[in-house]
Amino acid sequence: MKKINHFFLFLVIILLVSAVGTWFLTVDRWLVRVDEPRESDVVVVLLGSIPDRIIEAADLYHQDYAEKIVMVATHKQGYDVLLARGVDVPLEETLNAEIARQLDVPPEAIVIIPGDSRSTQDEAVVLRDYLATHSEIDSLILVTSTYHSGRAAVILEKAFETLERPIILTSVPTQYDDFSTSHWWADRNQFKYVIMETLKYVHFYLIEQFELGKQA
Repeated sequence: MKKINHFFLFLVIILLVSAVGTWFLTVDRWLVRVDEPRESDVVVVLLGSIPDRIIEAADLYHQDYAEKIVMVATHKQGYDVLLARGVDVPLEETLNAEIARQLDVPPEAIVIIPGDSRSTQDEAVVLRDYLATHSEIDSLILVTSTYHSGRAAVILEKAFETLERPIILTSVPTQYDDFSTSHWWADRNQFKYVIMETLKYVHFYLIEQFELGKQA
């Protein structure tokens, strides 16, 4: 009996080591999605990192891949308190818009969709509702951080499934962040990003993808 128990324990350990090894060696395949840039109707910039994402979006605009840069307004927790105390600081979307303008993107090419997004899922829902009322948009370039590009694309494509037309999504993560697909494990912050994205992937497939359907 003890030999059998030891055998099963050994088998479990082998399976766990194999699973961790597979995850470790294939991170760059599922965590990161990089598509070849293609001409699209708009560039969508997900908020959460400044200025690396908006620089990439401005580059794509100037390379004539799209005529507009679109962002979703973020959650403003505590902002009303600041205003009440006489503190008026720019929000993330406002900073991004100003950066884009100073990078010679004309104001009329920058669109900030009203929202109160706290997560990529929130941004996906707002974008879906925006696309539902803008039938002229059939394609978009998604710009976000490299480590976030795979999950972000999955979330947006899932949200767009409820639209009455297909949306072509091209993922072009910013080249201005320092995430390394081959040496992420050697950097503490990048290691943290990978762990968090892995957990968020699990949460998406277990819960979030069904919530997206309910919010349609």
